[in-house]
Amino acid sequence: MTSKEVIADITLLGASVIWGGTFPLIKVALRYSSPFAFLALRFLVAASLLVVIFRKEIVSASWGTLKAGFLIGVFIFIGYVTQTVGLEYTTASKSGFITGLYIVFTPVLAYLILKTLLPKEQVFAVLLALLGLFLLSGIEITGLRMGYGDFLTLISAIAYAFSIVLISKFTKKYGSSIMATTQILTVWVLCTLLWVMIEPVSLPTSTIVWAAVLFTAVFGTSLAFLAQNFAQKYTSPTKAVIIFTAEPVFAFVFSFLLLGETLSYEGIAGAALIVSGMLLSEIKLRRD
Repeated sequence: MTSKEVIADITLLGASVIWGGTFPLIKVALRYSSPFAFLALRFLVAASLLVVIFRKEIVSASWGTLKAGFLIGVFIFIGYVTQTVGLEYTTASKSGFITGLYIVFTPVLAYLILKTLLPKEQVFAVLLALLGLFLLSGIEITGLRMGYGDFLTLISAIAYAFSIVLISKFTKKYGSSIMATTQILTVWVLCTLLWVMIEPVSLPTSTIVWAAVLFTAVFGTSLAFLAQNFAQKYTSPTKAVIIFTAEPVFAFVFSFLLLGETLSYEGIAGAALIVSGMLLSEIKLRRD
């Protein structure tokens, strides 16, 4: 393994740590801010940073690049909105684990959209992770119902999986930095429109909210996205996905340390099954 590969792996792990840490931070911020206001402000800051960094590239960007970035941005928007609203109705640790299901859904969607081979190991991984979701969410077996927040978070995981597959499809043709900037601009515009349409626009007054906005915008969005783009030049997508399975684990760790959240024995078993499913979904590709 070269030094660049080592640095890339450490960078991806660092991004996973940051993303995991945003779950309890956003959970606390939503006590003082609506999810739509929080998202609009977060992506405004993130988009502003990326526009400044890539202003020259944006001017010369092709129409195809912008269209691809917009399409991916729509799915990212769906993912962030459902995830953030879902955090109001579920715990940060459960949200982190359920969101991590995108790692399992991704190969399924890749098969449907890109015609990528779906090995039997990945089919079993999906079933394993879904069983973990049932246990983690505390679904009532008799009524087959799950919590509203858990359901929204599951939708976000599917949306994120769509965005990952579409990124794989379009990055071979278009520049990743401009696509990423377009995605974040799209999310900001859509979140702002939703904010204006649903509630009276007023800026948060809590310093906690603004601290969360700045941290998630600078570290959890702009820098994390750029770090991911840099790191994946020097490591395989499969290894990157495996490293990203650390995100829900760190979400639980930070939620335990900062919020005192705990999981029941069934929740711990469910979390273990979800992580097992995530890892199993990549075993076949890793062997190859």
